[in-house]
Amino acid sequence: MRIKPKQNYMMLIAGGLGKNILATAVVASFKEAHEHDNLTVLTAHPTAWQNNPDVKDVLDLNNLSALFPDLIKDKNWTIFKHDPYLTEDFLYRRNHLIDIWCKLLGVTATTRQTRLHITEEEKKRAETFLPEDKKPIFLIQTSGGASNQKYPISWARDLPLATAQKVVDAMNSKGYHTLHIRNINQPALENATWLNATTREIMALLPLSSKRLFIDSFPQHAAAALGLPSVVAWIINSPKMFGYPIHTNIETGANAAFRHYPTSYLDKFDITGAIEQCPFDTTEIFDVETILKALE
Repeated sequence: MRIKPKQNYMMLIAGGLGKNILATAVVASFKEAHEHDNLTVLTAHPTAWQNNPDVKDVLDLNNLSALFPDLIKDKNWTIFKHDPYLTEDFLYRRNHLIDIWCKLLGVTATTRQTRLHITEEEKKRAETFLPEDKKPIFLIQTSGGASNQKYPISWARDLPLATAQKVVDAMNSKGYHTLHIRNINQPALENATWLNATTREIMALLPLSSKRLFIDSFPQHAAAALGLPSVVAWIINSPKMFGYPIHTNIETGANAAFRHYPTSYLDKFDITGAIEQCPFDTTEIFDVETILKALE
């Protein structure tokens, strides 16, 4: 019996860390259909793929230099450079992003379970970030996105600071110690400890928290991967496209107030928060009591 030679597949993932964590579910379905083949991932966020058994190699797009031409030379690669954000299914919001992506790769989405692989040493390292007061941890992320984006706070994605502060005050009064996930250039909250850690360290810390309030950014994807139910606040994006049923998802009506803006490209709003697009008073996006009830 002639054994079919292994095929070499290469998948380019353009986008942020959250998109990469979501892609681990896509790769799991792809690997199920190609269990005897090799898959290499090219990404600017290799931390999402550390110790992932579904991939043979992970290449950092930030540090490829001359490696890429040498790697693909004479290797008979099949290269996937698909962007699911540019598909008709995505633009019309027909399916979850995992299903759309799998369709592009020609496989059936057999799972929506994202996957992270945290080592025991990483878990021990995460314990060093715990406060000395031994209180249960309330973990909150108010802002996401790249550190160099135009607006440190995005009305389209981030929790309004006034709302977040009221939630923090209420959770602290209930005996929690608040750890705040944010970039160094993003506003701080009062009576909250800045979690000055790498993204990988934050992932390892998630299971040590008791309550979690996130936005549509990498922690909500990571929490789903680790089986940690969290509260996720959504503004312009939808959990039907990017979310997970394990979470309690709180949505707004931002899309119902849509008006055309020429600065948006193939989407209703700019996720980085172009202020000329904001259709409402941001102080009224979320009801504090609704969030607190969800956290309970």
